[in-house]
Amino acid sequence: MSLIGDFLDLLGLGNISGVDYLFAAMAIIGTFLFMIYFLLVLLGGAAEGAFDMVGMDVGVDIGADGIFHMLTIQGLLSFIMMFGIFGLAVSQYGGLPVLAILAGTVAGTISMWLIGKVFQMMQGLESDATVKHSQAVGAQGQVYMTIMPGQTGQVQVEFQSALRTCSAVLEDTNATLETGKFVEVVRTIGETLIVRELDLMDSSTE
Repeated sequence: MSLIGDFLDLLGLGNISGVDYLFAAMAIIGTFLFMIYFLLVLLGGAAEGAFDMVGMDVGVDIGADGIFHMLTIQGLLSFIMMFGIFGLAVSQYGGLPVLAILAGTVAGTISMWLIGKVFQMMQGLESDATVKHSQAVGAQGQVYMTIMPGQTGQVQVEFQSALRTCSAVLEDTNATLETGKFVEVVRTIGETLIVRELDLMDSSTE
């Protein structure tokens, strides 16, 4: 316990008590993990591989176009980080615990949305201008972000000798296809893939 106390003293948090311990723990752990994840991303996709190795599937679509497209590991880590930082700040300035929790929740939610947008833009910058999406027709892969009826999701398919994450809609506009389901590309419209669910039984008999 003294080791923890010494560490908190080093951060100038030696006088905290009660719910402040929760805020401090979330701020410290969230910041540490987020920085590690961000560095891995900068190293070139190492983060996804690292989380895949431990069996973590962190892409969860919640179907709110323009607000949140999915809960990702970076979004969750940024939420934890900002929740702890803002919650602790409000509490240290004399705010009630309920107010501190509310402030942390709002800050964490905004941070998660902003981080999602930043990573979305980074993913767009990685797109190679020479990619010919028409060559994806016939390719098979998996749903990366749930495809809702009449809405755009994301799939990971291999074409042009690379595994690519592309925007996709379902051929059946009334259907829903969840993350992890197998798909086949039937045609393309610009950079958007038109996909259908892959029947593994039919595929295995061919």
